[in-house]
Amino acid sequence: MKVLILLAHADDESLGAGGSIPYLLSQGHDVQLLIASDGIIKMRKVQDDNRSSLDKACAILGIKNYKTLDFPDQAFESIPQAQIVNAAMEELDELPDLIITHSSMDLNQDHRIIHQVAKIIGRPRKKPINILGCETPASANWNGKAFPAQLYVDIEAYLEQKLTAFAIYTHENRTFPDPFSLEGLEIMAKFRGMEAGVKAAEAFEVIRWNGL
Repeated sequence: MKVLILLAHADDESLGAGGSIPYLLSQGHDVQLLIASDGIIKMRKVQDDNRSSLDKACAILGIKNYKTLDFPDQAFESIPQAQIVNAAMEELDELPDLIITHSSMDLNQDHRIIHQVAKIIGRPRKKPINILGCETPASANWNGKAFPAQLYVDIEAYLEQKLTAFAIYTHENRTFPDPFSLEGLEIMAKFRGMEAGVKAAEAFEVIRWNGL
């Protein structure tokens, strides 16, 4: 199965799918990661560069096929949507069977734009394409919405990889009880696992599901 992980920012892959990615790779699936931003955050008092952290996180998660599309972080609204779609499509050697992207419920505007981009790429014109929205910690809740946890992936065997990958992003790590903390991520994984009847899980919104 060809899987496209299409996300806005470097660190989103670890936050939202850092357990599911190594699971998919362990099952022999072809996983490609596209990060829409350039990995450089200019919205803070000190400019943060997450590009080297992305390289290290991908190595931890086992992702060999990954690239940034180099759009300005936290400013996707200034780019024509078609331009982002075309940039992503140019990186695909074939249409995916599954796209993992952001939820439409997220507060972050970049996330919501990439959600729309993924739905455009995933239009079933040539083949059916499944689309799942991953859970960014607290992003839906901060938007006054509940994340629609509709599909779960058991990540007990990959939880440490997820946490280790996110720990690489020193600019993004916070202290508990911030949800962007290692303890917060672990608690969320165990909470979603409890919902699914396993020890740790990642939850996904079903945007389109045709079966595998």
